[in-house]
Amino acid sequence: MSKPATPLRELVEGAIDRQWIVWSRDHPHLARAIDRTRLIDTTAERLAEDPDFRAAMHDADLDERRLVEAARLLAWAEGWIKRALR
Repeated sequence: MSKPATPLRELVEGAIDRQWIVWSRDHPHLARAIDRTRLIDTTAERLAEDPDFRAAMHDADLDERRLVEAARLLAWAEGWIKRALR
C-alpha cells in the first residue's frame, strides 16, 4: 500500500513514471521484480532526508519569499506612481 500523497512523493512518482517505460524495456526482469510503489515511497523518504536536498529546498523557499516580496514592492510602487501621475 502506498503512503499518503505529498508534493514530494508526487514529484518522485512523476520522475519515476517518466523513466520507467524505457528502463523497464531495458531491464524487464528487474522491472517485474521491483515494487514501483515501494520504490517511489522509499525514494521520496530518502530524498526528504538528504541534507543537500533539504538545503536546496530551504534556498528555494527563501528565493520564493524574496520573489513574493519583490512582487509586493513592485505592486506598491506601481500604485504610488499611478497616484502620483493623477
